[in-house]
Amino acid sequence: MDIATFRKMFPAYSDSQTFSNEMIEMWLDVANVHLKKGWSLSGKTYEHAIMLMLAHLLHSVAKTSSGNAESGPAGIVTSATEGSVSVSFATPTTKDAWEFWLASSPYGLQLWALLQQLGTGGLFIGGLPERSAVRKVGGVFL
Repeated sequence: MDIATFRKMFPAYSDSQTFSNEMIEMWLDVANVHLKKGWSLSGKTYEHAIMLMLAHLLHSVAKTSSGNAESGPAGIVTSATEGSVSVSFATPTTKDAWEFWLASSPYGLQLWALLQQLGTGGLFIGGLPERSAVRKVGGVFL
């Protein structure tokens, strides 16, 4: 992946003082741990996905390293009390921890949408294509 292209595509990370090339390369290695090339995630699609994952990771790093970062849970506050401090958060509208984690940044949401598109594509392996939508019961095609 070309770092100059990444900086152009994601201007939030164009400052080379805050986000050095070494830092980007280090987090790129982490991004490569999360995403692997495959038959559906290859070529330009893989490059775009890895850039989105890198931007998501850098967003998380920038958020936690800033003075405004919250160390507690994130989410929508449903109720809060002041005396004896009580805060309630809404249940995440995600199916699993991976989706919840990706939903913590706009780049993660874009990556999730891309991965969902790739994961729901139609695919038929083996047999005759015209039989892909019919069931064979007792030797008779319905």
